Amino acid sequence: MFIGTDNIKLADDVSLTAFVGIGTTNEQYESYGVSGSDFIVPFLLNVKNTKNGGSSYSFWEKEINSAYGSAEIGFMDYAYLTLTARNDWFSTLSLKDKKAPNNDLYTSASLSLVLSDALDLGDTVSFLKLRAGYSQVAGGADSPYALSLSYGIYGQGHLGASLGSISGGTIPNSEITPFEKNETEFGVDLRMFDNKLSIDATYYDNETLGDIVGVSASPTSGFGSALANLGNISNSGIELLVKGEIMRTDDFAWEASVNYTNNTSKVVATNDTSGNISMDEPRSRNLRVTHIVGEKYGALYGSSYVRDADNNIVHEMVNGIPIPKQGARKILGFGVAPTSIGFGSSFRYKDFNANFLIEGKSGGQIYSGTNAFLIRNGHHKKTVPAGGREAGFIPTGVMEDGSAITTSIPAALQEDYYRRTYSIAEEAIQDSDYMRLRSVSIGYNIPSDKLTGTAIEKASISLIGRNLFFLSNSTENIDPESAYNSGNSAGLEWFGLPVPRTIGLNINLKF
Repeated sequence: MFIGTDNIKLADDVSLTAFVGIGTTNEQYESYGVSGSDFIVPFLLNVKNTKNGGSSYSFWEKEINSAYGSAEIGFMDYAYLTLTARNDWFSTLSLKDKKAPNNDLYTSASLSLVLSDALDLGDTVSFLKLRAGYSQVAGGADSPYALSLSYGIYGQGHLGASLGSISGGTIPNSEITPFEKNETEFGVDLRMFDNKLSIDATYYDNETLGDIVGVSASPTSGFGSALANLGNISNSGIELLVKGEIMRTDDFAWEASVNYTNNTSKVVATNDTSGNISMDEPRSRNLRVTHIVGEKYGALYGSSYVRDADNNIVHEMVNGIPIPKQGARKILGFGVAPTSIGFGSSFRYKDFNANFLIEGKSGGQIYSGTNAFLIRNGHHKKTVPAGGREAGFIPTGVMEDGSAITTSIPAALQEDYYRRTYSIAEEAIQDSDYMRLRSVSIGYNIPSDKLTGTAIEKASISLIGRNLFFLSNSTENIDPESAYNSGNSAGLEWFGLPVPRTIGLNINLKF
């Protein structure tokens, strides 16, 4: 519910548009399930045809109550000042006798100036707007009932008695508070040559305070993670979009666009002691995504090779063969790629049309569990030296005393060498840069005169393809977009399925 005004004149050149309101957002989820195992009658696919039957039930509900308001003051239809305020109360942060707040008030202020309306900029400039703003956003925990222990009942009991257990794998935290994101932004929107060329550029600087995340917990606790507010993460960067109409005639049109983003992140603070915050790890357990004060967000912190002053891998003799030495854990890369780029173009020739989109990312790294396992088991091409395994191989690097490696590892012992590299996370770190043909569409609009006498007003047919192939890919044997976590623990891959390639036919009929 809200009450507002629309474009009230405060003076000859000053107008006001404002409103206030209240609202409630409620989400509910409920599910029932049945299961069974060991069929009584073979091939009779019915849940009642099982020896061990069970059932399941799940329910959750969460709610946000809000009070909000906005006021926009306009001056001579080219300058606008917008102010907003909003207070949200989160059920996911509410608990009896809780001392920490379950709500947050956040505000914003923005100023925009349409210079093309205020000044005569000539025929070249079609539109020019400058904008600046400061905004706050707040949020609660995603999952309900995360502030205290919750319990569930097994669908199948024992000897007639119900069995219960603690639900969820995260240690609750009753004093979690809303997270905040504060952002300052400056931008320009420029259109030229009768809107044939447009440039939209933005610079932003923001910080996220108290982000609600699940940090790692000791396995002996019986939980996989613990709920916590993560200190202060800053991000700054630019966003650029350039669009242009390259050619247009009665029969032909060609348009193109380029978008570019670059983000610089930094972990400003973590907890009261400025300690490292450990997140997810791969099954090899030799690396964790870790948030480290002073570093970029999402460091891949894992075991490394011991190297000498010339960066050569140092080896030690184990059972008569040179084996690489495992060093201390250190930062091996960052899982979040800072740079994204895209290029798109569309064409029209009479009733035919086509478009494509190329996208890519660069500057990030990924731990590839797939390649780590391939190397460990001798299925990777690098495990086959020149001349074959039977000819033996001499590792690249030096011995502990700095001397060159002269001992050749026979085929029967090469497995020992690569099993050591499996425990060293550095071996499986790869750059995750890529460029791929994201989508292609070729279509035909059937002329209206061909539809005369039918019930169809318009008809078109299109051949559409997505994720068709890579133009470049710095990873081996994997799709860099197949990482299994894109949130707070980006940069981990473990036998990930590639993004599927799809080809489809779209027929659109309007009657």
